[in-house]
Amino acid sequence: MAAGVMARLLTAAGAAAALAILPLAVNAWIVSVVFALLIAYVIAQSWDWGNGLMGYLNLGHYAFYGVGGYAFCLLLVRGVPLPLCFLAALAAAALAAAILSLPIFRLKGDYFAFATLTIVPLCELLASNLSDITKGSEGVTLPPNYVLVPAYYLATALALATLATTLFLMRSRFGYAMRAIRNDEQVAEAAGIRLFPVKVVTLTLGAAFAGLAGAIQAWQFSFIDPYTMFNIGISLIPVASALLGGSGLLFGPLVGVVLLATLQQALLVKLNMLQGAVYGLVIVLIGRFLPGGLLRWSAIAGNARLGWLARESHFATPARDAAAEEGLPLRAGPVDRERIVLECDATTMAFGGNVAVREVSLRVRQGEIVGLVGPNGSGKTTLFNLVSGVYRPKSGKILVDGQDISAFRVDEIAGLGIGRTWQIPRPFGELTVRECIAIGRSFGRARAPLGEAMRSAESFARFVGLGDKLETRADRLGLQEKKVLELARALAGEPKLLLIDEVASGLSTVEIRKFVDHVREIRDRHGITVIWVEHIFSALSQVVDRLVVLDGGSVIADAPLAEAMRDEKVLATYLGHAPREVSP
Repeated sequence: MAAGVMARLLTAAGAAAALAILPLAVNAWIVSVVFALLIAYVIAQSWDWGNGLMGYLNLGHYAFYGVGGYAFCLLLVRGVPLPLCFLAALAAAALAAAILSLPIFRLKGDYFAFATLTIVPLCELLASNLSDITKGSEGVTLPPNYVLVPAYYLATALALATLATTLFLMRSRFGYAMRAIRNDEQVAEAAGIRLFPVKVVTLTLGAAFAGLAGAIQAWQFSFIDPYTMFNIGISLIPVASALLGGSGLLFGPLVGVVLLATLQQALLVKLNMLQGAVYGLVIVLIGRFLPGGLLRWSAIAGNARLGWLARESHFATPARDAAAEEGLPLRAGPVDRERIVLECDATTMAFGGNVAVREVSLRVRQGEIVGLVGPNGSGKTTLFNLVSGVYRPKSGKILVDGQDISAFRVDEIAGLGIGRTWQIPRPFGELTVRECIAIGRSFGRARAPLGEAMRSAESFARFVGLGDKLETRADRLGLQEKKVLELARALAGEPKLLLIDEVASGLSTVEIRKFVDHVREIRDRHGITVIWVEHIFSALSQVVDRLVVLDGGSVIADAPLAEAMRDEKVLATYLGHAPREVSP
């Protein structure tokens, strides 16, 4: 492995050296071609930060290239010093992205993509009509200077900075927040990630790099106009490049840029009027036949020499955590059995005319294990969603340690120490078991540094029986493994209150007993309060202190287990048979 790393480092150093000496060894035409490739790579890679890492298909990214180019040229012709012009280009593109993020991130999926598609033609329209500022269709002409070589070196530096930023994003805490959002926004937020700042920073960062690329290329062109800087056909090239090579892979956009640049040269000669149509066709064909991109094609990914290009850039596997054999690295404080951790005060939630939770009043004390049961549709999961902030109550209050959280964001509630699993497992499927757990530990209440989170993830994985699958992608686990992975991720966030939603279904008797032991240990050793929704009554009966029974969204019983199971209404609603003796 060390030899492979060294070989890649030497290759990278050789490539950088070749770029540095290129203008000294070849003619101007080759320098201009490589210059164009470097600019295209910066635009494609900065676009892929939003799509490949965060999962947002931004079809308006090219507009920031144009904004940067215009800001640069308009200042340069007015005598502003060159370095300040480049700085202004970066700032203008970043500011435009920050402003646009306010409305566009209210949209998701196809709506987001189509909304961003309008940005490029809108910018072209504005640049054409604001002639007092932009000189309209006449364009802006720069003083005639031969700047190809200095522009080339600036583009090289920017491309290397783009590659370094990509590496940082792929292996940083912020980058893992982006990946969590790509996989499942709601679960990412419940893990303690504040979504909007991550989205804004990602869009703004990508725009800044694209704007600087536009400024460098405008300087080399010496002329810009609305059509060249905001061409809707050309705007598809970065998208097609990243998708062709492999969106989300370190070298995906670079490979795509090289391949499409070769195609572009052919089109300029053979099909000059149909470039946009051909790029669109490339996107369609990739989606149909190579949805992961060329580098994820089995013929390349499985190749001994080329497979490293397709390797997912995960966090480097840390050294084995010695504490993994000693139990969970959770803070253990004194347990006050009289302290009320959670209080629901006449909490109501309705969806239209359907009242899912009706004036539920409930108190849960520190160190309790509470079973929450009821028939399907009784409001159990809805109550969990209210407590974790996924829903906001229509009326009533929810208090955690005496603090009303009814209006808190989901990530704020996670930061207070509310952890949860989901009825249908929702791990971050594209990440490894280690990474999924580390995300829980890096955010939420724990907020551990990423390196420490990656190391301590082993302890949580071993606790739930996934110690031998730390480097396995979560989407390759079985159903029960995904469920216990969610438990590990929730525990890693240092919860004070843990909401467990139907983990035992599908487990054998031995597995149920083992899981019950886990729940008991979570409470006894770490003082974590637990509310457990479960249909398998035999699992609950082994560990819960009391039973809360819901029916039609209302609490029909809240009592110690034995007492609740002597209630005829509870038996008729939950078990559907006559009273029977239940051992306390």
